[in-house]
Amino acid sequence: MLSYRHAFHAGNHADILKHLAWLGVITHLKRKAKPFVLFDTHAGAGEYPLNSDFSQQNKEYLSGMTPLQGVTAHSSLLNQYLHVNQPIWQENIYPGSPRLLCQAIRAQDKAHLMELHPAEIDSLQYCVSSHGEGQVAVHHRDGLQGLIAMTPPTPNRGAVLIDPPYEQIQEYDQVSDTVKKVLRRWANAQIVVWYPLLSERAETKAHACQTMIETIADAGKSCFTAQLTVAENTYDAGMFGSGVCVINPAFQLDENLTDAMGEVCGFLGAQAEYSLQWRKKDN
Repeated sequence: MLSYRHAFHAGNHADILKHLAWLGVITHLKRKAKPFVLFDTHAGAGEYPLNSDFSQQNKEYLSGMTPLQGVTAHSSLLNQYLHVNQPIWQENIYPGSPRLLCQAIRAQDKAHLMELHPAEIDSLQYCVSSHGEGQVAVHHRDGLQGLIAMTPPTPNRGAVLIDPPYEQIQEYDQVSDTVKKVLRRWANAQIVVWYPLLSERAETKAHACQTMIETIADAGKSCFTAQLTVAENTYDAGMFGSGVCVINPAFQLDENLTDAMGEVCGFLGAQAEYSLQWRKKDN
C-alpha cells in the first residue's frame, strides 16, 4: 500500500491536467474575499527535484512539463498555470499540488494536506514550511479517513483534491464511499478526483474505475469528466491517459479547462487528445 512514490511520475501529462483543474477551482474561489478551506488527500512530497534518482528513472516530465517550458499561453487558465510554474521549473523542480496550493492560497484561507507515506511526510512538511504562510496544516494520516473526519469545515466554502495512486483495486471503492460521505455532510464542496485511463490489459481495474466515475458523478449536484489521452489505447498500452471527475464544478471551469487543455495538446504531440463530458447538470 505504501510502495508508490509520485517522484517517478512527477511532471507527466497526468500532472498537467490535474493541476490545471485544481488551479482553476482555487482561482474561482479567490474571486470572492470570503475565506475558504482546501483539502489535499494524497499530497505526496509537495515538490520534486527533477535531478533526483526517482525522477530520472522514467523521466516522464519530458513528455509533460518539458514541452510547456517557454510557452506563451493564450487561454487565461494556462497562462496563470505557466506564470506560477515557469520560475519553479527553471530551478529544475516540478511543483506538486501542495506547492501550487501554497502559492495560490491567501492569508484568510486554510488548507489541510494529508500524506500517509512515511518517506514523504518530512519533504511535505519542509515544502509547506518553506512556501506556506502558516495557514496550511500537514497531517501524517490516511487522507480519505482524514477528509471525512475534518468535514464539513468552517467556513463551509472550499474544495477537495483526491489523487490516489490506485495501486490496490479497492481504492476505487474507497474513493466512491468517501465522496458520498463527504457530500452528505458538505453538499456544496467542489471535489476534483483524478483517475487513470487503463488499457484492456488492466481490464479489472479499468472496470472498477468506470464504476467509481459513475458513482461519484451521481453523488453531487453537477459533474463533468475531463480526459487527456497521449497514446493509442492498445491492449498493452497500460495507462494511455488520465482524467479528472469534477463534482459541483465552479462556473465556467469547463470552458476554461477546455481552452487550456486545447492549447496543451498542441504541445504534447500528435497523439494527444482532450475531451470533456458533462455527466450531470444542476437544473
